[in-house]
Amino acid sequence: MNFIFYDEWLSKIIGKQTFYLKNSLNIISKESFPKDEFFIWTKIPILETDKLITLQKLGFYIVDTNVQLSLKHFIHNNINNTVRFAEPEDEKYIRNIAKNSFGFSRFHLDHQISQNTACKIKEEWAGNYFAGKRGKWMIVAEYKSIIVGFLQLLEKNNNTIVIDLIAVKDEHRGKGLAKNMITFAYLNCLKNLAKIEVGTQISNTSSLNLYTKLGFRISSSSYVLHMHQKK
Repeated sequence: MNFIFYDEWLSKIIGKQTFYLKNSLNIISKESFPKDEFFIWTKIPILETDKLITLQKLGFYIVDTNVQLSLKHFIHNNINNTVRFAEPEDEKYIRNIAKNSFGFSRFHLDHQISQNTACKIKEEWAGNYFAGKRGKWMIVAEYKSIIVGFLQLLEKNNNTIVIDLIAVKDEHRGKGLAKNMITFAYLNCLKNLAKIEVGTQISNTSSLNLYTKLGFRISSSSYVLHMHQKK
């Protein structure tokens, strides 16, 4: 059975009804979708080409190939005091970084979503941590007492945490700040024998290089598909 879930939060930002299609195992038809203007997205494993063909015939198109990676054993160095847990007063700085740091996201890659809207999605996504709506931990990286990066984390279960968002300002990349934040998370948010998971875009080679250097290994991959229906 297919399930279409309404996303009230994303609907408000995008400006039209937004849905997530889960469990696209069965043949679906356009009659399954709402009648008014809407945006709907789904994700399928890349080997399930029959599903891909079916969804493309319905009007879905690929916006992203997502790679999932995981890390169980992390060889880390000591970190300095430029990395810490976020405080409530950090919100405006983190929102600004999130707004300007995610050019490879599926929203930015979808030409039917404006860049301003895509940036707003990421800004509000990070802001949801401070509203208590998303994420268990937020870690920040500082340079000369100014916040220049952040790491937002989810708790998947007792043994696994997920990197939800990670960003460093352009001018401070290449300084090891992302590695420091992930190291801090590993030392302060994980239990023994636990695991970190993360997803990134296949086109985001800098992120892939970072994760593989830290010891992450690819565990799965999937297509992310969008569909926009106009009135």
